[in-house]
Amino acid sequence: MNKHLLFTLLIATSYSTQVLGSALVVFDERSLQDAFQQASYNLDIDEIIFKRNSHISLSAPAIYSGEQPITLTGKGSTIDGSSAGSFALNSNLSAMTKDGTLIFNTAGEVKIKNLKVANSATRGIVVNVPVDASDSNISVTLDRVTVTHSALYGLHIDDKADAFDNGTTGSDLGVYLKLTHCTFKYNGTGAIDFDGIRIDERSLGDIHAFISNTTIDNNGGDGIELDEAGDGNVEVYMNRVSLNDNGFYNEEDLDDGFDIDEADAGNIEAILSNLVVNNNKDEGLDFDEAGDGNIEAKFKRISAFNNNDEAIKLDEKDAGNIEVNLKSVDVEESGDDGIQLKEIGEGKIETDLKSVRAINNKKYGIKIEQWVMEGEAEHTEEAGSMTLKRVELAGNGKGDEIKTNNIEQN
Repeated sequence: MNKHLLFTLLIATSYSTQVLGSALVVFDERSLQDAFQQASYNLDIDEIIFKRNSHISLSAPAIYSGEQPITLTGKGSTIDGSSAGSFALNSNLSAMTKDGTLIFNTAGEVKIKNLKVANSATRGIVVNVPVDASDSNISVTLDRVTVTHSALYGLHIDDKADAFDNGTTGSDLGVYLKLTHCTFKYNGTGAIDFDGIRIDERSLGDIHAFISNTTIDNNGGDGIELDEAGDGNVEVYMNRVSLNDNGFYNEEDLDDGFDIDEADAGNIEAILSNLVVNNNKDEGLDFDEAGDGNIEAKFKRISAFNNNDEAIKLDEKDAGNIEVNLKSVDVEESGDDGIQLKEIGEGKIETDLKSVRAINNKKYGIKIEQWVMEGEAEHTEEAGSMTLKRVELAGNGKGDEIKTNNIEQN
């Protein structure tokens, strides 16, 4: 490191940042920017602590580029990003930017506790995974964090090597995300296709997401999108999460409450419980798996009302199966089918439905279909199966029988 730059940083610290062991204490923009710079160059600094209930308005993004794990302890503080960064719209109203309010260019673990990020001019919290990183998964943990009114993504974990996302190139790392008692609301209202939470994982590596006691509502794009391309799985556990009123920004291509896209080799494995998924402008839960791999899902105590398209849609293409267990699931007033399971290619569906209600949906209450090629005249593979116990269908637009193709009831 340049000695003059290090000396300048140390002098700035003496005026604006309190040093506490391996931590830095911040209370205004200057001290926050200094703390991010110092931590980027000093491996001994592993925590940035905010003075309790501080309100800090940034005039530029705060950027951390260190190698070590870093923790932000917010103590109820708020960061206002309304003047930090900018983006440009192209002709189709999509945005390109490298800016954000808080930016972490690191493969080190990032932890943020008890902090609010509001009014970001671009993205709220950004974690850029270095392309050459290869040691272990990137870990991002947020506890009692609120991100609201970001013009673009609320939280973005970006493993793309190509800014235009051409291809499947990225680091060899996977992504581990843990959210507890968090809120993501009113993000993605400045351009097309920006979500409350977005993970882009490319090349090798999995996405592991653990989300509990969290609100993900009123975001312009998807409430949350997990996008995995290249070899790797998507594994997600959710409990006590609301996914309501998302997907309204682009009227020509509305978005979902929760969207998973998994391409190439890899599975989608989802365990969801105690979810409320209402009033999303496209699907409520929309999981798509393409390439070799299965969808394995267990949903328990899910309420999904008044979503504009399907409430729950699971699609699997190419070689792979769908294995689904639904228990205490209630879907009502969907603008398409209530529950739709579709497998195309080599593979089969096995589903167990227990205490499931599908009421007043525009098309079918439940549709379960498997094909080698959609629309084929004869079945050329073993039939899938469904097991039903206490399944109620009523008031659905295309009748109150389960619509099936090549599915047998056990």
